[in-house]
Amino acid sequence: AKVLLGTATPSLESYNNAVNDKFGLVELHNRYQEIKMPLIELADMRQEKKENTLQSHFSSRMIESIQTSIENKEQIILFQNRRGYNPLWSCEVCSWTPKCKQCDISLTYHKHSNTLKCHYCSYTIAPMGSCKKCGSNRINMIGFGTEKIEDELALIFPELNIKRLDYDTTKKKNAYEKILSDFDNGKINVLIGTQMITKGLDFNNVGLVGILDADMLLNRPDFRAFERSFQLMVQVAGRAGRKNKQGKVIIQTRKTDHWVIDLIKEHNYKKFFNIENTERKNFFYPPYYKMINLTLKHKDEKKLSEAAQVFADKLKESYRERVIGPQFPLVKRIQNYYLKIIKIKYEKTISDQQLKKHLQNEINSFYTKPDYRSIRISVDVDPL
Repeated sequence: AKVLLGTATPSLESYNNAVNDKFGLVELHNRYQEIKMPLIELADMRQEKKENTLQSHFSSRMIESIQTSIENKEQIILFQNRRGYNPLWSCEVCSWTPKCKQCDISLTYHKHSNTLKCHYCSYTIAPMGSCKKCGSNRINMIGFGTEKIEDELALIFPELNIKRLDYDTTKKKNAYEKILSDFDNGKINVLIGTQMITKGLDFNNVGLVGILDADMLLNRPDFRAFERSFQLMVQVAGRAGRKNKQGKVIIQTRKTDHWVIDLIKEHNYKKFFNIENTERKNFFYPPYYKMINLTLKHKDEKKLSEAAQVFADKLKESYRERVIGPQFPLVKRIQNYYLKIIKIKYEKTISDQQLKKHLQNEINSFYTKPDYRSIRISVDVDPL
């Protein structure tokens, strides 16, 4: 073989190719040195809130497990796939939120730099003490990122050395390597991180992994949301108990009966693949259909919407129900450009070369209209 793909959580496309003999498949059914898979437990955040047993964003089960791990001289990894302190500020009176001037997104508060920052274009402003719309000083800080977890865990366990591993803490040269080296050498008790900590890391002494907000992963409006949730949670769970002992994983969720979380507890990728694969087949998604995303950009929202509709209608003359949209993405404006997306889902039996040629002809025809020449079109085949 010239290319070797290795993972505990292959993409549906890759595993589908393997089971259909397009790829060779070799499976490892046991961990190295017969180490047991980590024990995965759920913390019911709905019940914890009802019983008033939460400490900040930590369940009582999470706090107890952290305490036990520290007493056993073990290290801890906490996973929260969102950086910053708070992702949203909101006025309690009128619901106003500070937003980026260039992107259609709320600003994230970063306590260390004391700024509200856009994670798309890096636009920043200073925090405000009152609402810019109604003048009220009743502004709520909603949600939590890695920075807030670090801050509040230090209040509960002031004796611990707690560090973050995310984009903000690894900007400086060699910062990433230093944090990982310090954790590997036992200088750090708790490592809090985004998806940077989920893959390819092997530590001797991690006894506990905590997943702080599983629901945020599961609730993304994307047909791959369950697949990515399964991959991320299984991968980060695998950091626990890597050397000579079984580790423990706590997943905080309000959806303790969710089928994806059930299969993560069982470490059952094959069952997850079978269920998700059937869904993809029933609703004409990869790996059974191919997909192309056409993204149209322009600074004038009205002109963009008009042009995108004209382009989509033209495509539907040829591809009919295979064309979906146009529609705004979740973030409809980035760096002052409005976005509209047109999706084409098509059968694998259709020639890629013929479709590519026809699509290029349609784009060229679209640009023959002078009003549309300022609109940018980007083509993404098999988008991730």
